[in-house]
Amino acid sequence: MENTSQTQPALHRVPELWFEDDNLILRAENTLYRVSKGVLAARSSVFRDMLSFPQARARSCPMEGDGTGGRAEEDDEDVIEGCPVVRLHDAPHDVTCFLRAIFDSSFFEPPPAKTDLAAITGILRLSHKYDVQYLRRRALLHLDTGYPTSLAVYEVSGSETFSSDGLDDSLLTIQCASEVNATWLLPTAFYFLCYSDLPLILASPRWPLLSPVDQATALSAYTRQRLACPPVLPFLRIPFTEGCTSLDKCSAYRAAYLLDVQSWNISDPLGSYKEWSPFEGKICSYCLAESEKYHRTARRGLWEELPGLYGLPGWEVLERMKAEALAVEVIMA
Repeated sequence: MENTSQTQPALHRVPELWFEDDNLILRAENTLYRVSKGVLAARSSVFRDMLSFPQARARSCPMEGDGTGGRAEEDDEDVIEGCPVVRLHDAPHDVTCFLRAIFDSSFFEPPPAKTDLAAITGILRLSHKYDVQYLRRRALLHLDTGYPTSLAVYEVSGSETFSSDGLDDSLLTIQCASEVNATWLLPTAFYFLCYSDLPLILASPRWPLLSPVDQATALSAYTRQRLACPPVLPFLRIPFTEGCTSLDKCSAYRAAYLLDVQSWNISDPLGSYKEWSPFEGKICSYCLAESEKYHRTARRGLWEELPGLYGLPGWEVLERMKAEALAVEVIMA
C-alpha cells in the first residue's frame, strides 16, 4: 500500500500563536495555530456557533519540527496533541493577522497607531466573516484615514495610518471593501486606481481578483475620470485681467507651465494647488489669489461628483453608511 504520508505537505506552527496550554488548533492551508477556544468563542459569534458542534472526523497531517522527520502518523480523528483541529478556508497571512489582533492587544491598535494595508484588509475580511465587530470597526477606521469621505480630510497629508504603494494597493482595497460592503471607501479607492495607466492596471496580478462588477466600474471610470479634468484646468487659461498688475508677465508665465499642469491634473485632478504650484513669486499677487480660488472651487465641484463617476451613491448617503458601520465598538482587552 502506498505511504500517503510521504506525499502530504508538512505543517508548520506559528510560534507567536502557539500556546501550549490552550485547547484548540486552527489550520489554514498548512499553517497551524494553538489558541483558546473560550477566548475565540467570546470574541466571535461565528466561532462560538461553529465550536458548539462535534468536530468532524479526519486525519492528522505531517508537521514540521514534530520530531518525526516531517511526518506524523495517521489518526482516526483530526486531533493534534490532544487538541481538536478546525480547518479554516482562509489565507494563512489573513488568519495570522486576525488571530494576532485577537490574542495580542498591541498588534493592531486603533488609529492613529500605524499598521500596514495587508494586515488591515486581512483583519477586515476575517472580522467581517467571523463577526468580530470591534476588529471590523477598527480596520475600517484605519482604512478611513487613507480613503476618506471628506475633501477636507483628503487634503490633510500624513494622516494615513498605513503606507500605500499605489496601483496594487488600490486594487486590494477595492476588492476588500466590496467584499465587506464598505461602499464608502470605494470612490477614493477607484480614484487612486485611475492614477495609473490602463495597461498597468490590466497587467496587475490583483486585477483578476476584482469582481466582474468592479472590473467594469474601473474600466468605465478610467475614461470618465480623465474627462472630469477640464473643469479644474482653466485657472491657467483664464486671464485675470481686472486686477492684474503685470498682465504680459503673468500670462506668459502661466502659458509656459500649462502643459505641465495639464499632465498633472489628468492623473490627479484633485491634487493640491499649493503643493504643486510653481507660481509663488512668479505672477502677481492678484493673479495668484484668483488662480487658487478658481482651482479650489473646481476641485470642490469635482469632489462632489466623484462617487457618481463610479456609479456609487452620493457622499451624503455614503457618510450615513459609514456612520452606521462605525457606530459601536465593543472594547476588548
